[in-house]
Amino acid sequence: MQFARLVVGCACAMVMLAQTARGQEAPRSTPDSAEYVVPPLAPEAGARVGYDWGLEAWSIGGQFRVPIVPGIYLIPSGDYYLRTPGALWQVNLDAAIRLGWYGGLYGGAGLGIAHRAIGSGRAQAGLNVFAGFTPPRLRRRPLWPFIEARWLLIQNRSPFTLRAGFNVLLER
Repeated sequence: MQFARLVVGCACAMVMLAQTARGQEAPRSTPDSAEYVVPPLAPEAGARVGYDWGLEAWSIGGQFRVPIVPGIYLIPSGDYYLRTPGALWQVNLDAAIRLGWYGGLYGGAGLGIAHRAIGSGRAQAGLNVFAGFTPPRLRRRPLWPFIEARWLLIQNRSPFTLRAGFNVLLER
């Protein structure tokens, strides 16, 4: 019951923040005015690698970043853990808030579904909480790197994962 309240509370907070941000407009930059640019409202795709201290395993994965309004993203993602024996994986549906127009800190929460136990046929759901950093986006750089710390709150545990990767803007 507490988990359901937590998920509903996070969802309500994200909707309220989205409504607040909807009225704000991103600062404009002209082609000659600045080296840094505001990320356009276009989807991004990316790849990442990470290490999970709960599983003591490396992971590879990918993600999509779908902008809802400037500064707020919906991020479906997935990871496969490189550990033998057994196939361990995790898929996520998260919402993130960027705390700067050009890059910088971001954070968010969402739902994670993971197969984390070797020999178990069932997946478990839990709450994701994460924070990350992206450097400012430059006009001449096609890749946008990031580093992210993530916790999956599942079965009274909170395994910690550190991930790094990059995103590429998908042109419309």
